[in-house]
Amino acid sequence: MNRFNRALVALSVCGGLFVASPLYAQASAPQTQAQKPATTLGKFIPPIRGTADLEVAPSKTVIKGKEVVTTIEVRNPNLAPIAGLKCDEVWWARDRTLVPGGDSQRLKRPLQPGERYVFTLTTLKDPKMNQNNYQFSHAWGQIRIKRVPKF
Repeated sequence: MNRFNRALVALSVCGGLFVASPLYAQASAPQTQAQKPATTLGKFIPPIRGTADLEVAPSKTVIKGKEVVTTIEVRNPNLAPIAGLKCDEVWWARDRTLVPGGDSQRLKRPLQPGERYVFTLTTLKDPKMNQNNYQFSHAWGQIRIKRVPKF
């Protein structure tokens, strides 16, 4: 009987602490529109599986010393992220033969909806190079490209 009384007293003291602690806490000021977080960081959106759309701006190719540097800006117009986005560059000669080389770059994080990314591809300069071509893919399927004049 003695143990039961002690347990009952301990339980009532602990319960009183849990009930009283919110009453003594300071009231926080209400958040204004500027203080609210812009994104919901804890929310997981599954990536696109299958064919994904991708907006691509015109590429810029510059020769720097012994290298050819190409920059391509892309944007995700989908409502879900694109995981494992990859850009492959292939160079062609004037006689329509494949020039060895080219570059490939993979985005290590998912490209979020509405987000832009710039791929920078570098290749050693070859006198046979005439025209380049790009191919995009992602971890779960193909990419459908939509060309836009600028972002």
